[in-house]
Amino acid sequence: DIFRRSHEGHFTFVSRADDMINCGGEKVAPVEVEMLLERHPAIAQASVVPVPDDTKGQKPVAFVVLKAGSVATEDDIRNFTLSNGPAFAHPRHVKFVAELPLAGPNKIDRNALKAVAEREWASRPE
Repeated sequence: DIFRRSHEGHFTFVSRADDMINCGGEKVAPVEVEMLLERHPAIAQASVVPVPDDTKGQKPVAFVVLKAGSVATEDDIRNFTLSNGPAFAHPRHVKFVAELPLAGPNKIDRNALKAVAEREWASRPE
């Protein structure tokens, strides 16, 4: 598991080690990108998964559920993450979905999302 230590010395659980995305040598915690995405005023929910990339090894991509009545484009979302987070962590592609698939008790089915992401974006240019 991955933990982050605050300036006060408190530890916070960030992500499981096996969820980490290795993008060109940089470690990207999907949960951190998801929290960033969910700060966007149009986004209700987000999930970030890796896809294989010939150059970077892996790259993050996002599945996004918009708030009712909200409008956003893939460029809006990517620019928001580039402006508010580290460049290496921004989702290279964004797919808008009505809802995120669930596996079990309200747990997002990341394997289903990874399968969709690999079909759509694996080794595709950014």
